[in-house]
Amino acid sequence: MAKVTGPLMSMDASGAFGGALVFGKWKGRNTVHQLVTPANPNSAGQELARNRVRVAGAVQHHVNVSTQVKSGKTGTDKARIQAITPAGYAWNGFLTDTLIGSGGLTYTAMDAAYSALTAPQKTAWDTAAAGLDPAYAAVYQTAAGGGASTAKTAGFAFFAHSYALYVMGLDSAPTGTPPTYA
Repeated sequence: MAKVTGPLMSMDASGAFGGALVFGKWKGRNTVHQLVTPANPNSAGQELARNRVRVAGAVQHHVNVSTQVKSGKTGTDKARIQAITPAGYAWNGFLTDTLIGSGGLTYTAMDAAYSALTAPQKTAWDTAAAGLDPAYAAVYQTAAGGGASTAKTAGFAFFAHSYALYVMGLDSAPTGTPPTYA
């Protein structure tokens, strides 16, 4: 994005110009960029990416509002994540980036680990997710074409939460037994 001084022979400009440029402000600076009309494909790959971000958003929301502390730890998950977030990163961006991983590789590995759990173990994760404050909810998912798909369970979201902490080096790998929080 280009920074501009005195755009269009004025001290300030905003909006589209000539169907090709868009003027605006970003962090208090005048900017200009190419006008892009977004395409909104509902391809299988696009919906997969959106579904991953939905799960990451649910984890991010829970971590942000929860004041519970995992057994054996001294701070909330948010405080622990903030403490290791690299400079220049926001903690929630770091969490999302860690959970999804490059090309979705971390998310795919987490999904495979959860899929390998037995039905009683998945039920235990659902029960533990419902017992948190606030409780996790099922995460809406879409299919190719943009229609509704089977939602990810609350236990899946809690497992993703635990898996992200594991990838960050803050916890051990999640197992069939969910962690406890107080």
